[in-house]
Amino acid sequence: MGQLQNPALQANSELPENRLLRQSIRYRGRKTLRVKSELRRLKILEATLRIAARDGLRGIKHRAVAREAKVPLAATTYYFRDIHELISDSFMLFAEKARDNLDGFYDTINLVLDTTPAETLRRNGPQRKELAARLSVISTAYLHEQFTKRRQQMLAEQVFLMEALRDDRLAGLARSYREAWTAGLRQILKRLDSPSPERDATLLVNVTLGMGYDSLLNDQRVDYAALSETVARVIGLALGEQEIVPV
Repeated sequence: MGQLQNPALQANSELPENRLLRQSIRYRGRKTLRVKSELRRLKILEATLRIAARDGLRGIKHRAVAREAKVPLAATTYYFRDIHELISDSFMLFAEKARDNLDGFYDTINLVLDTTPAETLRRNGPQRKELAARLSVISTAYLHEQFTKRRQQMLAEQVFLMEALRDDRLAGLARSYREAWTAGLRQILKRLDSPSPERDATLLVNVTLGMGYDSLLNDQRVDYAALSETVARVIGLALGEQEIVPV
């Protein structure tokens, strides 16, 4: 395990948008003080996420969640006053997990950029095309894993984001969640000397959401070669290198 970071240093280095998402994640259910109680609460929320992905929000009922979590029915009503609180807290847990997963991807990209010559990071710099190709390979591998191995999480994401259109209590967190996603890309694009990091970051998020939706419709049948070509083209456009050959 890695060393624990100083919270103050971590807060200072954190993107404002990521800090906003972290601060927006506020659980509404009963607070727990014991480890056993916290594990049971998380077990209930995990079960709620599985039901949301499988049956949609209409399938989230106290009895169904208790059966899925293999806990007494009274446990769900003890930790969560009503279904709205249970749904809200399960979205909070999803947002935390999604943030950690995305942070790992951004850390990998930033590590590549940290070891890239400064002149290559500039527009029209030498070996720019090779850098774009390398980023395309990393991004394709990441997206392929999301589309094939994290189907349940992607389904839950679609369910919650759609529900946020109707529920003001979820809308704020959904906006913070998306902005944190966009902010990480925006920071990377700035490092890559993009002329329009805000626009391009939003474009990349929208394209990725669309590809994820398509993969769900196709029941995880993802053509790796086609995905690689799409990713290479989008990254090439963002970096000003339109003829990227995917690996």
